[in-house]
Amino acid sequence: MQQSFIFGYEKDNPSDEYMKTKIFGEHSGSNQFVETLYTRNLSFAKRYFIERLAGMSVDEIAVIYKKLTQKLKFNLYEIDEEIDVFVTFETMNNRGKPLTSLELLKNRLIYLSTLFKDNDGREQLRVNINDAWKTMYEYLGKNPEVPLSDNLFLRNHWTMYFKYTRRKGDDYIKFLLDEKFNARNITHPKKVEDKLKIEEISDYVKSLQQSIVYWFYMHDPYYAQANQLTDSQKLWLDRLERLSFRSFKPLILSAFVSKQDPAMISKLLAAAERYNFTLFNLSQRRANTGDTEFFTMSRDLLTGVKSIKEVMETINTWIDRYYDPEKFLAHIEEKYELDRDGFYHWDGIRYFLYEHEHWLREKGKQATSKLSWEVLKTSNKDHVTLEHIFPQTPDDAYWADRFDYLNDQEKRYLTHSLGNLLPLSRSKNSALQNDSFPQKVNNKNGVGYYNGSVSENEVAQNKEWTPNEILKRGLDLLGFMEQRWNIELGDFEFRGRLLHLDGIEFKNA
Repeated sequence: MQQSFIFGYEKDNPSDEYMKTKIFGEHSGSNQFVETLYTRNLSFAKRYFIERLAGMSVDEIAVIYKKLTQKLKFNLYEIDEEIDVFVTFETMNNRGKPLTSLELLKNRLIYLSTLFKDNDGREQLRVNINDAWKTMYEYLGKNPEVPLSDNLFLRNHWTMYFKYTRRKGDDYIKFLLDEKFNARNITHPKKVEDKLKIEEISDYVKSLQQSIVYWFYMHDPYYAQANQLTDSQKLWLDRLERLSFRSFKPLILSAFVSKQDPAMISKLLAAAERYNFTLFNLSQRRANTGDTEFFTMSRDLLTGVKSIKEVMETINTWIDRYYDPEKFLAHIEEKYELDRDGFYHWDGIRYFLYEHEHWLREKGKQATSKLSWEVLKTSNKDHVTLEHIFPQTPDDAYWADRFDYLNDQEKRYLTHSLGNLLPLSRSKNSALQNDSFPQKVNNKNGVGYYNGSVSENEVAQNKEWTPNEILKRGLDLLGFMEQRWNIELGDFEFRGRLLHLDGIEFKNA
């Protein structure tokens, strides 16, 4: 009545239940398996062998079975008591596929726990380390569709937890293993302040265990249960995931871990999103602008040196100092001159139009969205998700009647101007882009702007699509940009230059 397996895990290991039920197919009374990075690897291995064996004959499988059961040889090494088993673990395992930083760190901390000879807390520390690592592996692999990187987590936690320096690459793990958590700092530290205490290791482990939960919800906010994040936090985290967190991950992690007021965390997320969009997508500042300041503030917020209000004031001060609409204009001019496609290849166009869609949906009190970010951000040679309403190849007579009085450069400016770009709710064959405006609105076959996204519906309200409509919609979109990110884009003349429509003659305008 009992099942046993040659290979297994400890009973309290999350992989044990998964191995029995999902890999070996045994019935379990609990079925409380938890998916982690380890269980993901087990699942991958099972699929791999099933697929490889499926293409083999019975005789070929018999050969493999014989090799597995009768031909494997093992070397058994007895480690002398004078040789440390933990050091051997690091040395031997790193000769094959390198251990991950997370595995190396766990082994090192457990090793250090054995060096506290006269401290009763070392056994509890070892239990805490094992519990923390179970939690980390669980949350790193909690969403099997998008597993999280253990290296990125450790690096960002290190930035938040320890005093930030401009280390690069894998220097964070070198700091953790070579400078901070080493045997010398317990047995014979160089300086008094370097001496490691068991409480210090325990606090670090506890922080890792607490942080990984928030780290997961930062990257997958709508996976969170009702009591984990507020609706506002989910919305802003989702925006930052689409736009890019850039240098704000340690700071945001610090706000969650230090249990700041939820409303203030939402304001911090909004300030981070505004900073990233206005400085990088609009003002085209260097990618590392402000990173040292914000990395340092993440520890200050964690330790209480700075309040979250002071942090937000600093972020807004940076925006006031470095936001520059002239740089946005220069960038768009460069896009017209070098790439020849203006706003169409502006790096913020999809995010901006997606946010405009969200604003229209809220204004119209529409609960569901037809515009998918996953669809919008993909680029396919033969299909489009970002449409030129007035097409790049205006062959139809409809377009000739309304645009042929313009020269080729003026047509190009209009084609790639902000007001002529429309996000589509579903990918459209590129050949259909050249249709007349009435056909685009409704082709009589159930396809058209009339039943697409809210943005498409809004454009479909126009009876015509001429240079006048492109200008009007472009100005409306710039007005939305000013309101949404609390910025100023200059006077009417500047906006005309930005849209690249200032030198165009508008009939009946």
